[in-house]
Amino acid sequence: MSLVKHDDAGAPWSGVGCKTVIEIIDRACRAQPDKPVMVFEEGLSISRRQFQAQIERFAGYIARRTKPGDKIVLMMDNRAEFMIALFGVIAARCILVSINPAAQVDDAGHIVRDSASVLAIAGAEEAKILRKVQPDNPELKEIIVVEGAEPDGLAAYGDDAHRLPLADAGCERDEVANIYYTSGTTGRPKGCLLHHGWWLRVCDIHIRLLKLSRSDRSLCCMPFYYADPAFQLLCSLQSGGTLVIMRRFSLSRFWRVVVDNGVTEMLLIASMPILLLKGEPSPLDRQHKVRAAVSVAVPPNLHREFVQRFGFPILDNYGSTEATINTRIPMERHDEMIGSGSVGVAMPECELRIVDDQDQDLPVGKVGELLVRAPDLFVGYLNRPEAFAETMRGGWFHTGDLLRVDERGFYYFMGRKKDVIRRSGENIAATEVEDVLRTHPKIMEVAVVPVPDPIRGEEVKAYILPTDGNSEVTLPPAEIIAYCEERLARFKVPRYLEYRDTDFPRTPSMRVQKESLKEGDLTAKAWDRERHAKPSKS
Repeated sequence: MSLVKHDDAGAPWSGVGCKTVIEIIDRACRAQPDKPVMVFEEGLSISRRQFQAQIERFAGYIARRTKPGDKIVLMMDNRAEFMIALFGVIAARCILVSINPAAQVDDAGHIVRDSASVLAIAGAEEAKILRKVQPDNPELKEIIVVEGAEPDGLAAYGDDAHRLPLADAGCERDEVANIYYTSGTTGRPKGCLLHHGWWLRVCDIHIRLLKLSRSDRSLCCMPFYYADPAFQLLCSLQSGGTLVIMRRFSLSRFWRVVVDNGVTEMLLIASMPILLLKGEPSPLDRQHKVRAAVSVAVPPNLHREFVQRFGFPILDNYGSTEATINTRIPMERHDEMIGSGSVGVAMPECELRIVDDQDQDLPVGKVGELLVRAPDLFVGYLNRPEAFAETMRGGWFHTGDLLRVDERGFYYFMGRKKDVIRRSGENIAATEVEDVLRTHPKIMEVAVVPVPDPIRGEEVKAYILPTDGNSEVTLPPAEIIAYCEERLARFKVPRYLEYRDTDFPRTPSMRVQKESLKEGDLTAKAWDRERHAKPSKS
């Protein structure tokens, strides 16, 4: 049986021919100066001419205060100035370090300290956090505060007399442009170093596979501090399209924004597809122009319902901050793979292996760790050469994720290597239990973690975030357990349940950050099936 591939991908680098991200911006803005580059949900529109001018002014300001390679932190909500600052910093040949605007003194302080950043750019509220951090970080010389009318919140920093023309930026393809801090399974987050080539690669394959063109309007509904919005913006610039931006994901506003702005393609992550299905049916569900969506972790048992309700394919894919996008469902294979749970086949020019704990290749169908070798992966972890060497041993990126591959080359995500619960000798993938729980109509999101147990080794605990209007009263533990028992083997049914009233802490890739959920006494506040229900025979 022959392997399925992305047969319609075109030649390598046929999507992007530039050598740096700044060249993408410069060419695109010169080619279509009056076309909007960003349109925000409430109507604010930024032309390419305006975008380029503001980047050049701010780049000139940064260049006069720094030297190439200096780190600059950016901590801000979804304002247009975020993208202006991001690319202004890169044009000045400095390195942009992204911080979650919800970070507090401890986590923001770690990033400022670890990166040894010399400048900070922040919104008014975020600047308060950075000022508290500044005394312990003498390298942080200045905090640039973005305030006032958008998109002119950086107008005080830079002028036309000192503009740095993008054509004269002098960036090199192998220069580090960004640092994104990724949360690992142990220890503090590590700074992942991304060079210009990383951005060019992810844009190239996305444009080639989706055939993006000047007529496309892409939807961004994620926080700007993730890498995805910047990647979407670069793709829109390179292909000649426009990026439509939501300030934050909102179920109530989603389809109105999509319809009113003529969105043609979108990127969805985490629980977004589930939330859209849980929304009230509306004529807007089918009044859009969307031709495709790309998503991370499409719920297999909701896939067909999503396509039937909204009328466009949703293509699952897999990737990481370190290794860009590694698999995706080919567009022409979408219909046959609906509900399969597959995350797709290997991306063009991407080599994948499934291995055991000794890095020995496993046969088709066996679950093991995914290794990746592809052009333009990340180039290191800041201050952590030993971690980089371990992750890249043998020349392959070790993802830490468990997958399997079938005989046709379709990959299936089975969970994190360290996200497997071992109960009484049985291996339980946390993602399998989570996938079942997420389909419950009263559950918004869930996270499953192991609880140490003296008899069984580990027990299964599920953190439950109910949908709006629901709680432990309207969604009692007995209902959740019964739901699981109908769909899972008995040994996989959670023993412990704990309810939440706020969203989970998340990594930059929107995965639930489970390490914080494993701290302290995991049973103290939890409902215990063995205490509150009939004794288990398992």
